[in-house]
Formats: sequence, C-alpha cells, structure tokens
Amino acid sequence: MDLRKAALMFAAAACMLCGCAGKEVKEPATAAEESGQIEETTLPQETPEPTARDKAEELLASMSLRDKAGQIVNMAVRTWNGENFTVMNDEVRGLFAKYHFGGICLFTENITYDNALTVQLTRDFQAAVMSDGGVPMLVSADQEGGSIYRLVSGTATPGNMALAATGNPENAYEAAQIIGDELAALGFNTDFAPVADVNSNPANPVIGVRAFSDDPQTTALFTQAYTEGLNHSHIVSSLKHFPGHGDTASDSHTGLPLIEKTKNELADSDLIPFRRMIEGGYDDLIMTAHIQFPLIEKGVYTSIYDGTEISLPATLSKTILTDIVRGELGFEGVIITDAMIMDALAVHFDPMDAAALALNAGVDMLLMPVNVAGTDSLAEMESYMEGFIGMIEEGRIPLSRVDEAVLRILTLKYENGIMDAQYDEQSTAQMKAAVNSIVASDAHQQAQRRLSDEAATVVENNGVLPLQAQSGMRFMLAGMNKSQTNMLAHAYSLLEAEGFIPADAYVSVINGNWTEGYPEIYEELENTDVLILTDSMYSADLIDTYNNGQIPAVTDLISTAHEYGISVIVISCALPYDLPLLREADALLTVYNQFGLPDCDDSFNPLGTYGPNLAGAMDVIFGKVTPTGKLPVDIPAVADGYFMDENTYSRGDGLTW
Repeated sequence: MDLRKAALMFAAAACMLCGCAGKEVKEPATAAEESGQIEETTLPQETPEPTARDKAEELLASMSLRDKAGQIVNMAVRTWNGENFTVMNDEVRGLFAKYHFGGICLFTENITYDNALTVQLTRDFQAAVMSDGGVPMLVSADQEGGSIYRLVSGTATPGNMALAATGNPENAYEAAQIIGDELAALGFNTDFAPVADVNSNPANPVIGVRAFSDDPQTTALFTQAYTEGLNHSHIVSSLKHFPGHGDTASDSHTGLPLIEKTKNELADSDLIPFRRMIEGGYDDLIMTAHIQFPLIEKGVYTSIYDGTEISLPATLSKTILTDIVRGELGFEGVIITDAMIMDALAVHFDPMDAAALALNAGVDMLLMPVNVAGTDSLAEMESYMEGFIGMIEEGRIPLSRVDEAVLRILTLKYENGIMDAQYDEQSTAQMKAAVNSIVASDAHQQAQRRLSDEAATVVENNGVLPLQAQSGMRFMLAGMNKSQTNMLAHAYSLLEAEGFIPADAYVSVINGNWTEGYPEIYEELENTDVLILTDSMYSADLIDTYNNGQIPAVTDLISTAHEYGISVIVISCALPYDLPLLREADALLTVYNQFGLPDCDDSFNPLGTYGPNLAGAMDVIFGKVTPTGKLPVDIPAVADGYFMDENTYSRGDGLTW
C-alpha cells in the first residue's frame, strides 16, 4: 500500500473515532481554569537582528568629531620620497592611525609582481587605521579592465567597449567577477568601476573605450551586469562619473570641462544608466564628475587661477548631487568625488572651499584631497585635516551634514561585510597562501582570451580572411609600439602551438616606428606575403592628418605594400574612430584596447598583466574563431580632420562568415 495514502486513511479513521469529523472538539476545562487562577502567558519575543544602519547609527553616536572627519576622507599614497610606495612605513602608519581615514585608493605604484607583498600592504593599511579604535577602510583601486588597470600581475580583461562589442552582458558579468576575485584575493574590498558614462562624443579625450557604448540603453545593460559581477565577488562597486562624462571634449584631469546640456537633455541620455541602476536598488557608490553644467547649476565661483567666474562643477553642485541624485533619482548610497587633486578643481578652487562646497552639495566622501607623496607632504595633509575639522567646528560644514555622510559610509561598510571581516595575522597568512592561485590564474587568462575573441570586430574584408596559413608563407607583425608588437608575437606563437599556423611558416616581428615612416618595415616588405599592422588613435585629434602623421604613415605603408602584391591587415587598437581613414587595408578590424604586452621574455611569454584584445584579433585573422563582434558605437565619417554628421559605420555593424 502507498505509505502516504495509508497515513491519510489512518488520520481519517482516528478523526472519526474521536468524533471530530466536521466539528471543533474542545477538551473539558480544568477546575483551575474555571476559577481563573491560571493567567494567560505569552512566549518571549525574539529580539530582531540589528540592521547595517542600526549598527552604523550606534557606532556613529560614539565617534569623535576627528574620527567622523577622517571617515569622509579617502586617501592615496602612490609614491614616497620619489619611490613607489609598496611597503608600509612608520610615517604613513602614524598618519592613518591619527586620522582614521575612511578609505585608501591604491595605484600601480603600490602594486608589484609579488602578490603576497600587496596583500601585506593592504592589510597594513587596515591595521594602521584600526589602531586606537579606528574602523576598517574602503580599500579601492581603479580596476576597470582594458587599458585602465592597477594590478600589474593580474588579469586586465578586454575593457568595457570590447565587452559591449560581444553583445552579451554575461561577458561583462564574467569579466567583472574575474576582476573582483583578484581584487578580493589581494585585500581590496572596493573597485572604482564600472564606467557608466555614455560615450556620445567621439572626440572625448578621456572616456572613449572606457565606456561600454554611445547608446544609453546598452550602457545601462552592461553596467548592471558588470556591477553584479563585482558584487558576486563581494566587492563594492562605484558608478562613474555622475552625471556623465561621455560628452566632453576635454579631460578633467587637465582642465575643467563644460557641457551645455539641459536637465531634460541629460535625462534623455547620460542619466539613463544611473537611473536604471538606482531604480533597480543600487546603493553602493556613485562617483562625481568635475564638469560644469551651467544650464543646470547656476552657482558660480571666482577662480583662484585667473579670477574668472566659473560655474560650480557637478562635484560641488547641490542642484546635481542633492536635488537630482538624492531627490529625483532616489539614490541612498555614498556619493564620492573624483580625485580632488585633479586640475579641474585644484587649479581653480581653494582646497578648503572645495571641501566645504562638496560636503554642502551632498558629497559624502572626498577622494584624494592632497597629494601625499613623501615626508614634505605630511604637514600639508595634517594642515588640510585640521582645517577640515575646523570648518565643521565653526559650522561652515554643518555637523548634521557630516553625520549624514558618515552614517552612509558606515552603513555601506556594514552592508558589505567590511566591518566584520577578519584582519588578524592568521587571516593575512591565509590570504598570502591562496593569492597566487587566484590572481592571473590559468582560468582567468583563458577566459579573457575567449572574451577578446568574441569582441574582435571585422569591418572590412576583401576576401583575405580568414587567412589560410600555408607552409612557407611569410608573415610580418608590426605594432605601433613595443607593447602591441609583443602581443602580436605572443598571439602568433599561441596559434602556431595550437596548429593554426604551420611551424615552417616564416614570421618577422618588427616594432613599428611611424614617426620615422616605418623604415624597418619597408626594408622587409619584399620578403613578406601578409603584413599585419596595428593603428592606435589614443586621442580623436589624430584624425587631423595635416597636423599628425600617424595615420598617413599607415596609409602610405598600405599603398606601398599593395604595390608589392602584399596583403595588409590593419587592427585598430584604441579608439575605433580611426576606421574610416584605414579602409584601403585588405582587412580591417578593431579591438577597443591599445594596451598590449608590456613585459615578456625572449619568447614573448607574458611576465605580468597584458591586454588580451590583440590575441582576439589574431584568432579571427587566422581562422581559430569566426568573428562575432559588432560595433557598440557609431563611427562618423571623417573629412579634413573633422567628424562629419553621417556615419561610415553604424552601431551594430560587424562582418562574419
């Protein structure tokens, strides 16, 4: 008999025997109950577990003003007295112990090939700030992927525009998870990524391939996937640069950009990725942009540089940070500035004025307000902190605004497990033992090559691709710099080992020198069947071929090679906006990353972090994979050094076979 049926039959029979079918059965009351001598009792209620905000509020109530001020400052110590800062010293330890800073941002100057040394540094920073009652920091880096990376021994991944070229947001998730796993293994808990800017201006000198796309919806989709990948690795993410850096024609590192867009125009483009993330519950970090929006923020400041009246940039704008980010978009997380020492602010604003304006505008955390780089700068940093604390004491920055900022910072740390993590010597030793199996692992290296394969985009092919490499064929590989040349050679050697290129084919590897007209390449042309050449447009002003000879040098070489009957394949490595000027090539590809292989042995094996993108192009060229990459941006036509209104290639273009 079925046991379940038997149990039901038994229960029914028992119910019938007790006379309970269809009735409510009550037991007779006891004498004590009838007399009312037994009082009704209630079970003890469980105390609810305190939330992250509850814990943050309790901690905030016990903090001194000095500690609150320290939480608002996010530091960097890239060098010390002219040397890269890779090992903690007593002076820096004392500074962090005194002010209990809220965060530290590390750069390539802080990181070496010795992963255990990096682990020790991140842990030493935490130990310094936690001494005498301090709390753990946000330990961060700008590990965006692609050409913006800090882990010199890690996995770079292809970069944002390349990921969008794959058309698959899951690839952004995977790349971010790789980055997150490696950061966490080294003691980081925060990544100043992803870039959520919409690169709507092809002349943008600072965003470019760091953006996913010039389409807001595509940018939003890949931003979300990237953020989820970081969060999977328990890394705090940071959307940047609010309200959007994609339509600038200047770099806020070296100037103060200005965008003449109305709020409605921003809402229809740049704000879309941020809005979609916030509506989805995003509450980690948003990084501000040092950009003027005079049609939105009417406040002005008299520049200390030249006395002119300038609009308050977004970083210092209450209209943008409080009214829009908080009020209209509903963001509840931490707002952090871009680096305060960037020229956009440092040239025009008094440091104390900038700090007060930023906090009063709605900023919660100040990133790198002073360039701390040695013994001489210690006094400057201490003066800054005392001045900052003094402004709070004087009421220039209301204490309520400070408490609000610190509460958000502490809540973020509690929510992400930063406050409860282990920082003792035993946990540090465990991290050191495990780090080399995670950072630049074989699995991560293989994954980034596969992602690069999917990203490589073919826009022209006059029947030469895929190359059918034959015995005795003569190939020449020429990068525009040593890094790219090394990567071409490394990719060639992989393909040869995998059987896609015969071992008895011939290859010449030449580091191109376009400033001298590629003399070494010309010398070898008559001994070549196929020339594979890179072009790198680092800045859009290179489209003006009257003032820069880089692209003319490439096109002249293409023409000469054709006179020899040589096939020329050109790979655009950096900004893809050079493609219209390179169409004379027999095949034209773009990979969205100029970063190649900077350090290798004599056999072109990598000795550190490298950009995998050129390997993806080579895998397509030699037929290991079929191209699937599609342009994630429109490519405008070029004439007389200017971008035209019409497109040569459009978003979504890309050949396959």
